[in-house]
Amino acid sequence: MKREGQGSLPPDAAQKVLFSFLLFFLVLISFGGLRPEAACADPFRDFIIYPYETPEQGEISLGTWQTVLLPNKTAESVYGANIRNADLLFSTYVVEFGVTDWWTLGTYVDFIAGGGQTYSYLQTRAITTRLRLPRIPDFIDPAVQIEYWAPGGGTGMQSFLDIILIAEKKVDRFIFDVNGSFMFATDGSEPNYPPEFSYSAGLYYLLADNVNAGIEAFGEDGSINNMGPLGGPPSQYLAMQQQFIFQSWNFAIGDHIDWNIGVGTGLTPVSSPFAVKTIFEYHFKPFDFGEKEGEKYKEEQNVH
Repeated sequence: MKREGQGSLPPDAAQKVLFSFLLFFLVLISFGGLRPEAACADPFRDFIIYPYETPEQGEISLGTWQTVLLPNKTAESVYGANIRNADLLFSTYVVEFGVTDWWTLGTYVDFIAGGGQTYSYLQTRAITTRLRLPRIPDFIDPAVQIEYWAPGGGTGMQSFLDIILIAEKKVDRFIFDVNGSFMFATDGSEPNYPPEFSYSAGLYYLLADNVNAGIEAFGEDGSINNMGPLGGPPSQYLAMQQQFIFQSWNFAIGDHIDWNIGVGTGLTPVSSPFAVKTIFEYHFKPFDFGEKEGEKYKEEQNVH
């Protein structure tokens, strides 16, 4: 993931802000709690954290996300196949275009292999847009990502509208990112049903200008009106919650390549016990827009 330059705060303020972020991070990891029940659930696979930064105007980003999940702990059936003794590979291929410095359009195409089937098409996130909002001085850098999920025929999956709220904060050499996802079914199968909530969060330390290391947390918590500790009566959703924690590394290779690699483990009964992910992105600017809006944008932001 591309990262911008670091800001700075007085030492005491930096320690207080960092402590607050760490506390919030731990709350996210334990959001659903460890539960003894076992239930059916689609495997969590989107181990990605969207940062505040977006492509510059005219920039194209090509990428692939690869996730390997070792056998699930339950004998559940996913897409018509039992995955107790099968590894799963989820692959996503990405193309994004910076319409402006703050508005990005893209398309993500998902494939799956394993679970008793060959490498096959899963779904297209047909319309994705990311809006980078103005920074809030001395607080956070906010953005929003909007995705429409259009599943392939025969998968038995629903179509969804996914709204992802993005927040980022930099304190000295630390970077904190958090994404909150609200997913709405759009195929009429769940009329008037509350959206399902999932999250991703990462705390990174900048080791060098082109390398950072961090800890990431991911989870699916079910319907927003029934997420265990936050309220609602007990239900199957409590047993379906998936929580993961990862060790992650991010590398900027030259001016055009970003590479993320991480190793994680599931924390709940239905979470895959072991996961490996890699995200590879190549970005370039084939078009000349004259004066770079990116430089103007940075100048405006630096006023704060």
